[in-house]
Amino acid sequence: MITIRPVVSEEDIDTYVAVRNRVHPETPLPREVVVDDRRKPDQLDLLAEAGGGCLGAASASRWSGDLSSDFAYLTMRVLAEHRRRGIGTMFHRRASEHAWTLGKSRLYVVVRDVDEDSLGYYGTRGFEELGRVQDVMLDVRTSRFEPSMPNGIEVVPAAPEHDRGAYEVALEADADIPSAAPIVSGDYETWHDRTFGPLVSRELSVVALDDGQVVGYAIAGRFTDDTYQHWMTGVARGARGRGIATALKQAQIAAARAAGVPFLRTQNDLGNAPMRRINERLGYRKLFEWVHLGGPLLG
Repeated sequence: MITIRPVVSEEDIDTYVAVRNRVHPETPLPREVVVDDRRKPDQLDLLAEAGGGCLGAASASRWSGDLSSDFAYLTMRVLAEHRRRGIGTMFHRRASEHAWTLGKSRLYVVVRDVDEDSLGYYGTRGFEELGRVQDVMLDVRTSRFEPSMPNGIEVVPAAPEHDRGAYEVALEADADIPSAAPIVSGDYETWHDRTFGPLVSRELSVVALDDGQVVGYAIAGRFTDDTYQHWMTGVARGARGRGIATALKQAQIAAARAAGVPFLRTQNDLGNAPMRRINERLGYRKLFEWVHLGGPLLG
Protein backbone atom coordinates (compact mmCIF):
# COMPACT_ATOMS: atom_id res chain seq x y z
CA MET A 1 0.00 0.00 0.00
CA ILE A 2 1.32 3.42 -0.97
CA THR A 3 1.05 6.21 1.59
CA ILE A 4 1.74 9.93 1.29
CA ARG A 5 3.01 11.72 4.38
CA PRO A 6 4.74 14.99 5.27
CA VAL A 7 8.45 15.35 5.85
CA VAL A 8 8.86 15.80 9.61
CA SER A 9 12.35 14.73 10.71
CA GLU A 10 15.99 15.30 9.81
CA GLU A 11 16.07 11.75 8.46
CA ASP A 12 13.05 12.56 6.31
CA ILE A 13 14.89 15.54 4.85
CA ASP A 14 17.81 13.29 3.92
CA THR A 15 15.41 10.85 2.26
CA TYR A 16 13.63 13.66 0.40
CA VAL A 17 16.90 15.04 -0.98
CA ALA A 18 18.19 11.59 -1.93
CA VAL A 19 15.05 10.76 -3.92
CA ARG A 20 14.96 14.14 -5.64
CA ASN A 21 18.58 13.78 -6.69
CA ARG A 22 18.17 10.18 -7.87
CA VAL A 23 15.40 11.29 -10.22
CA HIS A 24 17.23 14.35 -11.53
CA PRO A 25 21.00 13.98 -10.94
CA GLU A 26 21.66 16.72 -13.52
CA THR A 27 19.86 19.28 -11.37
CA PRO A 28 20.69 18.26 -7.77
CA LEU A 29 18.86 19.89 -4.88
CA PRO A 30 21.15 20.98 -2.03
CA ARG A 31 19.97 19.98 1.43
CA GLU A 32 20.39 23.57 2.60
CA VAL A 33 17.67 24.68 0.20
CA VAL A 34 15.20 22.20 1.65
CA VAL A 35 16.04 23.26 5.20
CA ASP A 36 15.68 26.93 4.30
CA ASP A 37 12.37 26.37 2.49
CA ARG A 38 10.94 24.47 5.44
CA ARG A 39 11.13 27.51 7.71
CA LYS A 40 8.47 29.15 5.52
CA PRO A 41 4.93 28.63 6.84
CA ASP A 42 3.48 27.85 3.40
CA GLN A 43 5.93 25.05 2.60
CA LEU A 44 4.69 21.44 2.45
CA ASP A 45 7.18 18.64 1.71
CA LEU A 46 5.90 15.11 1.07
CA LEU A 47 7.19 11.55 0.77
CA ALA A 48 5.55 8.57 -0.94
CA GLU A 49 6.29 5.30 0.82
CA ALA A 50 5.48 1.59 0.45
CA GLY A 51 7.01 -1.49 2.04
CA GLY A 52 9.44 0.55 4.07
CA GLY A 53 10.93 2.31 1.07
CA CYS A 54 10.55 5.78 -0.40
CA LEU A 55 9.13 5.94 -3.93
CA GLY A 56 8.94 9.68 -4.53
CA ALA A 57 9.07 13.19 -3.11
CA ALA A 58 7.04 16.34 -3.69
CA SER A 59 6.63 19.90 -2.44
CA ALA A 60 3.95 22.58 -2.61
CA SER A 61 4.06 26.23 -1.61
CA ARG A 62 3.08 29.66 -2.80
CA TRP A 63 4.71 30.50 -6.13
CA SER A 64 7.69 32.72 -5.29
CA GLY A 65 7.47 34.64 -8.56
CA ASP A 66 4.39 36.44 -7.23
CA LEU A 67 3.25 35.51 -3.74
CA SER A 68 -0.08 37.28 -4.32
CA SER A 69 -0.95 35.40 -7.52
CA ASP A 70 -3.47 32.56 -7.70
CA PHE A 71 -0.64 30.07 -8.29
CA ALA A 72 0.73 27.53 -5.86
CA TYR A 73 4.02 25.96 -6.90
CA LEU A 74 4.22 22.17 -7.22
CA THR A 75 7.26 19.99 -7.75
CA MET A 76 7.12 16.20 -7.64
CA ARG A 77 9.60 13.46 -8.43
CA VAL A 78 8.79 9.74 -8.64
CA LEU A 79 11.48 7.09 -9.07
CA ALA A 80 11.35 5.66 -12.59
CA GLU A 81 10.71 2.09 -11.46
CA HIS A 82 7.65 3.16 -9.47
CA ARG A 83 5.89 5.32 -12.04
CA ARG A 84 2.39 4.62 -13.40
CA ARG A 85 1.21 3.43 -9.99
CA GLY A 86 -0.80 6.55 -9.20
CA ILE A 87 1.86 8.22 -7.05
CA GLY A 88 1.89 11.42 -9.12
CA THR A 89 -1.88 11.67 -8.81
CA MET A 90 -1.67 11.18 -5.05
CA PHE A 91 0.94 13.94 -4.78
CA HIS A 92 -1.11 16.15 -7.08
CA ARG A 93 -4.24 15.73 -4.95
CA ARG A 94 -2.41 16.35 -1.66
CA ALA A 95 -0.70 19.44 -3.11
CA SER A 96 -4.06 20.69 -4.37
CA GLU A 97 -5.53 20.40 -0.88
CA HIS A 98 -2.61 22.44 0.43
CA ALA A 99 -3.05 25.02 -2.33
CA TRP A 100 -6.67 25.53 -1.30
CA THR A 101 -5.56 26.28 2.28
CA LEU A 102 -3.23 28.93 0.85
CA GLY A 103 -6.08 30.54 -1.08
CA LYS A 104 -4.68 29.43 -4.44
CA SER A 105 -6.70 28.12 -7.36
CA ARG A 106 -4.03 26.96 -9.84
CA LEU A 107 -0.73 25.10 -9.87
CA TYR A 108 2.54 26.23 -11.44
CA VAL A 109 5.04 23.53 -12.40
CA VAL A 110 8.38 23.45 -14.23
CA VAL A 111 9.45 20.42 -16.27
CA ARG A 112 12.53 19.71 -18.38
CA ASP A 113 11.76 19.48 -22.09
CA VAL A 114 13.31 15.99 -22.19
CA ASP A 115 11.08 14.68 -19.38
CA GLU A 116 8.38 12.97 -21.46
CA ASP A 117 6.79 11.26 -18.44
CA SER A 118 6.12 14.53 -16.62
CA LEU A 119 5.03 16.38 -19.74
CA GLY A 120 2.64 13.55 -20.52
CA TYR A 121 1.20 13.53 -17.00
CA TYR A 122 0.52 17.26 -16.87
CA GLY A 123 -0.70 17.35 -20.46
CA THR A 124 -3.48 14.88 -19.72
CA ARG A 125 -4.58 16.88 -16.68
CA GLY A 126 -5.25 20.19 -18.33
CA PHE A 127 -1.92 21.95 -17.85
CA GLU A 128 -0.93 24.44 -20.53
CA GLU A 129 2.48 25.78 -21.47
CA LEU A 130 3.16 29.28 -20.13
CA GLY A 131 6.69 29.71 -21.43
CA ARG A 132 10.14 28.20 -21.75
CA VAL A 133 13.50 28.89 -20.16
CA GLN A 134 16.86 27.97 -21.65
CA ASP A 135 19.40 26.36 -19.31
CA VAL A 136 23.00 27.11 -20.34
CA MET A 137 26.47 26.50 -18.91
CA LEU A 138 29.93 28.07 -19.25
CA ASP A 139 33.24 26.28 -18.77
CA VAL A 140 35.07 29.01 -16.86
CA ARG A 141 38.41 27.28 -17.38
CA THR A 142 38.29 27.83 -21.14
CA SER A 143 36.72 31.30 -21.04
CA ARG A 144 39.09 34.11 -21.96
CA PHE A 145 36.84 37.11 -21.35
CA GLU A 146 38.08 39.81 -19.01
CA PRO A 147 35.91 42.54 -17.47
CA SER A 148 35.50 45.68 -19.56
CA MET A 149 33.77 48.60 -17.86
CA PRO A 150 31.46 51.08 -19.61
CA ASN A 151 32.41 54.71 -19.15
CA GLY A 152 31.59 55.97 -15.69
CA ILE A 153 30.65 52.53 -14.33
CA GLU A 154 32.37 50.72 -11.48
CA VAL A 155 31.61 47.06 -10.76
CA VAL A 156 32.21 46.00 -7.15
CA PRO A 157 31.31 43.01 -4.95
CA ALA A 158 27.69 42.93 -3.80
CA ALA A 159 28.34 43.92 -0.19
CA PRO A 160 25.30 44.21 2.13
CA GLU A 161 25.43 48.02 2.02
CA HIS A 162 24.42 47.80 -1.66
CA ASP A 163 21.38 45.57 -1.08
CA ARG A 164 18.87 48.43 -0.87
CA GLY A 165 20.17 49.90 -4.10
CA ALA A 166 19.96 46.51 -5.80
CA TYR A 167 16.36 46.21 -4.65
CA GLU A 168 15.48 49.51 -6.32
CA VAL A 169 16.93 48.15 -9.55
CA ALA A 170 15.04 44.88 -9.07
CA LEU A 171 11.72 46.71 -8.93
CA GLU A 172 12.29 47.66 -12.56
CA ALA A 173 14.24 44.61 -13.73
CA ASP A 174 11.84 42.00 -12.35
CA ALA A 175 8.85 43.72 -13.90
CA ASP A 176 10.53 43.73 -17.31
CA ILE A 177 11.50 40.05 -17.45
CA PRO A 178 9.58 38.41 -20.33
CA SER A 179 8.74 35.42 -18.13
CA ALA A 180 6.04 32.78 -18.28
CA ALA A 181 4.12 34.73 -15.64
CA PRO A 182 4.84 38.27 -14.41
CA ILE A 183 7.49 38.45 -11.68
CA VAL A 184 6.62 40.61 -8.68
CA SER A 185 9.52 41.73 -6.49
CA GLY A 186 7.40 42.24 -3.37
CA ASP A 187 8.55 44.35 -0.46
CA TYR A 188 12.22 44.64 0.44
CA GLU A 189 12.16 41.87 3.04
CA THR A 190 10.44 39.43 0.64
CA TRP A 191 12.86 40.24 -2.16
CA HIS A 192 15.91 40.04 0.10
CA ASP A 193 14.83 36.71 1.57
CA ARG A 194 14.36 35.26 -1.93
CA THR A 195 17.54 36.77 -3.40
CA PHE A 196 20.06 36.21 -0.63
CA GLY A 197 19.32 32.62 0.33
CA PRO A 198 21.66 30.18 2.08
CA LEU A 199 23.60 29.31 -1.08
CA VAL A 200 24.27 32.86 -2.27
CA SER A 201 27.89 33.75 -2.94
CA ARG A 202 28.73 37.36 -2.16
CA GLU A 203 32.15 36.63 -3.66
CA LEU A 204 30.60 35.93 -7.07
CA SER A 205 27.81 38.53 -6.82
CA VAL A 206 28.41 42.09 -7.99
CA VAL A 207 26.76 45.47 -8.41
CA ALA A 208 27.36 48.24 -10.95
CA LEU A 209 27.77 51.76 -9.58
CA ASP A 210 27.30 55.01 -11.45
CA ASP A 211 28.61 57.86 -9.31
CA GLY A 212 28.05 55.70 -6.25
CA GLN A 213 24.47 54.73 -7.14
CA VAL A 214 23.54 51.10 -7.87
CA VAL A 215 22.35 50.84 -11.48
CA GLY A 216 22.78 47.09 -11.92
CA TYR A 217 23.35 43.91 -9.99
CA ALA A 218 24.12 40.24 -10.62
CA ILE A 219 23.59 37.52 -8.02
CA ALA A 220 25.18 34.06 -8.07
CA GLY A 221 25.08 31.10 -5.72
CA ARG A 222 26.27 27.54 -5.33
CA PHE A 223 24.57 24.92 -7.49
CA THR A 224 26.89 21.93 -6.95
CA ASP A 225 30.41 21.51 -5.64
CA ASP A 226 31.92 22.53 -8.98
CA THR A 227 29.14 24.72 -10.43
CA TYR A 228 27.71 28.09 -9.41
CA GLN A 229 24.55 29.56 -10.88
CA HIS A 230 23.62 33.07 -11.97
CA TRP A 231 20.32 33.75 -10.23
CA MET A 232 19.54 37.21 -11.53
CA THR A 233 21.12 39.97 -13.58
CA GLY A 234 19.25 43.27 -13.60
CA VAL A 235 19.93 46.77 -14.88
CA ALA A 236 17.95 49.94 -14.14
CA ARG A 237 15.85 51.12 -17.09
CA GLY A 238 17.68 54.44 -17.36
CA ALA A 239 21.07 52.70 -17.51
CA ARG A 240 20.35 50.12 -20.19
CA GLY A 241 22.09 50.06 -23.54
CA ARG A 242 25.51 50.89 -22.05
CA GLY A 243 26.92 47.37 -21.77
CA ILE A 244 26.36 47.11 -18.01
CA ALA A 245 24.79 43.65 -18.09
CA THR A 246 27.75 42.32 -20.07
CA ALA A 247 30.19 43.96 -17.66
CA LEU A 248 28.40 42.36 -14.69
CA LYS A 249 28.57 38.91 -16.26
CA GLN A 250 32.23 39.36 -17.21
CA ALA A 251 33.05 40.40 -13.65
CA GLN A 252 31.34 37.27 -12.32
CA ILE A 253 33.26 35.06 -14.74
CA ALA A 254 36.52 36.65 -13.60
CA ALA A 255 35.54 36.18 -9.95
CA ALA A 256 34.65 32.54 -10.58
CA ARG A 257 38.00 31.96 -12.28
CA ALA A 258 39.84 33.56 -9.36
CA ALA A 259 37.87 31.42 -6.88
CA GLY A 260 38.61 28.21 -8.80
CA VAL A 261 34.97 27.61 -9.79
CA PRO A 262 35.02 25.47 -12.97
CA PHE A 263 31.47 26.07 -14.24
CA LEU A 264 28.80 28.75 -14.28
CA ARG A 265 25.21 28.01 -15.13
CA THR A 266 22.21 30.23 -15.81
CA GLN A 267 18.65 30.19 -17.08
CA ASN A 268 16.95 32.71 -19.35
CA ASP A 269 13.44 32.95 -20.75
CA LEU A 270 13.38 32.32 -24.48
CA GLY A 271 11.79 35.74 -24.88
CA ASN A 272 14.72 37.46 -23.16
CA ALA A 273 16.71 37.89 -26.35
CA PRO A 274 19.16 40.56 -25.04
CA MET A 275 20.40 38.38 -22.15
CA ARG A 276 20.51 35.28 -24.32
CA ARG A 277 22.71 37.14 -26.82
CA ILE A 278 25.04 38.20 -24.01
CA ASN A 279 25.37 34.63 -22.81
CA GLU A 280 26.04 33.38 -26.32
CA ARG A 281 28.78 35.96 -26.85
CA LEU A 282 30.36 34.99 -23.53
CA GLY A 283 30.47 31.31 -24.51
CA TYR A 284 27.56 29.76 -22.60
CA ARG A 285 26.26 26.57 -24.23
CA LYS A 286 22.71 25.19 -24.09
CA LEU A 287 21.96 22.15 -21.93
CA PHE A 288 18.16 21.86 -22.26
CA GLU A 289 14.99 23.90 -21.74
CA TRP A 290 12.60 24.16 -18.81
CA VAL A 291 8.91 24.13 -19.75
CA HIS A 292 6.72 26.25 -17.45
CA LEU A 293 3.15 24.99 -17.11
CA GLY A 294 0.01 26.18 -15.38
CA GLY A 295 -2.93 23.99 -14.58
CA PRO A 296 -5.86 23.16 -12.34
CA LEU A 297 -5.98 21.80 -8.84
CA LEU A 298 -6.99 18.16 -8.54
CA GLY A 299 -10.24 17.66 -6.65
